[in-house]
Amino acid sequence: MYEAFQYKDGKLKRGLDTKQIEQALKDKHSLLWVDIQAHDDGDIAMLKDIFKLHPVTLEDCMMPNARPKLEKFKDYLFMIMFAIELHPEQKEEIKTVELDCCLGSNFILTMHADNLKSVTTIKSKIERQESVIADGVDFLLCSIVDTMVDNYFPIITMFDDRVDDVSDELFKEPTQQTLNKIYNLKNEILFLRRTVGPQADVISLMIRGGYEYVTTANIAYFRNVYDNLVRLNDIIGTSRDIITSALEAYTSVVSNRLNEIMKTLTVIATIMMPLTLIASIYGMNFKFMPELASEYGYPIAIGIMVAIAVVMLSYFKRKKWL
Repeated sequence: MYEAFQYKDGKLKRGLDTKQIEQALKDKHSLLWVDIQAHDDGDIAMLKDIFKLHPVTLEDCMMPNARPKLEKFKDYLFMIMFAIELHPEQKEEIKTVELDCCLGSNFILTMHADNLKSVTTIKSKIERQESVIADGVDFLLCSIVDTMVDNYFPIITMFDDRVDDVSDELFKEPTQQTLNKIYNLKNEILFLRRTVGPQADVISLMIRGGYEYVTTANIAYFRNVYDNLVRLNDIIGTSRDIITSALEAYTSVVSNRLNEIMKTLTVIATIMMPLTLIASIYGMNFKFMPELASEYGYPIAIGIMVAIAVVMLSYFKRKKWL
């Protein structure tokens, strides 16, 4: 399923069929944008027969890719970027949507499997303000990527806030659930870093120049996109360092708590040892034990036990073991 826009002589036309797309592509005075979502066989045939895409490009468009990249072909530039969006059902989980772009002298192709907020936003801008496409197809590509990167900020800020919440929880009442949160955040932040970092490298290649389909005037806009990606990468790097420190702090906090528990249990066991010894001696079933016949034997034994416990507690406190 595709949607096509043609801009020529200050007028915008949409809803082009394949024949009109072919004519617009041959017209060097028009600018053409074809957006393909969830491609089918007809879309692939159009890319092959009308746009003459290289077989390697067609393969990349049909198959999911793992990393962003930028490739130069004879008649176009091919770029792969990734949008980051929240999962529609589980709002705290993120997903990536691949965006494949082909940039030619007077056309731009965008291909994606799912709906993209950035593409929808630019389509709305084109309908309201034609200068988005009037400034060139390279500016249109930059606008799409810039909007996509801007959508990263609230998501990454949300993760940054979650990192702060886990750090606060860590020093209050850390539980096994806290550890699970730390591990989940660590994995998600690493995923974000693997996604954002390579995209900054792709845009860095773009702003170095040497690509005939990217005008010098519009390189500054790509540079702004690069700066935003670098900033996002720094935020993610800081969050990664914090969550790594939080994992180490969790281990330390749990270890200290265990030490406190063991110290308390050891003190109790140490105090009970002489009391248990006295009780066990007088609990033996021998007939001839002189203290058994004493009228005050029981209170004396209890008094000795209490005195031993008090002396031992005083000694532990003096040694600062309690």
